[in-house]
Amino acid sequence: MSSPDNLQSIVCDLIREYLKKKPFFSIEDIVVFINNRVKSNPYLNKNSIELIIKNLIKKRILIPGTKLMKNNIIEHPIRNEIYNYIRKNPSNINEIMRAINIGSNQALWHLSCLEKFRFTRSKKIGNQKIIFEYDSNPEYDMLFFYLKQDIVQKIIDFMIKENKTLKSTEIATGLKKNYNTIKKYLEILKNLDLVTIEKENKKVSFKINAEKYYKIRESILGE
Repeated sequence: MSSPDNLQSIVCDLIREYLKKKPFFSIEDIVVFINNRVKSNPYLNKNSIELIIKNLIKKRILIPGTKLMKNNIIEHPIRNEIYNYIRKNPSNINEIMRAINIGSNQALWHLSCLEKFRFTRSKKIGNQKIIFEYDSNPEYDMLFFYLKQDIVQKIIDFMIKENKTLKSTEIATGLKKNYNTIKKYLEILKNLDLVTIEKENKKVSFKINAEKYYKIRESILGE
């Protein structure tokens, strides 16, 4: 007796064969094609084939209107490079274009394919649309995104090295960075619970939670 997985495998193989000849398809057409090829299989008929195809579509393994299937999405070398870059570096489209050295039309096409088949997902952070690996934990999106930024890492490293409460002006001077830039990212780090605020005589100082930072780096970034 054929198992559900085996039946799905048979259907997938025939879909791939069909898509080589006809890149774009309707469910009705492909059901007829597969049914004609599996008439000798007692476990497959038009109804069961249609159910399998609809399940593949629900899982985003197959998408009507495209010749692509999920298992061959990242066979394309550029798309594979984009996907692997995003896995390590959640980014906006401009950063991806620079990193992979591709134009906007090419980037949009490949990113669209990756998102359709749930290799990636996007989220608005600030005024940017940031692209993440689909299976990454959304709860860590903000942390993952900001901890990959050079200025954030410099602020954290400086605060850990100094190992004391610091005013924003001290951090800006120590890093030779614009005060408003430092103030902006300290606020972000505070919202991420990586920095605490201490007030004394109306003066505000900041302290890094180094223990929490190291735990987060290990759990999110594997470092």
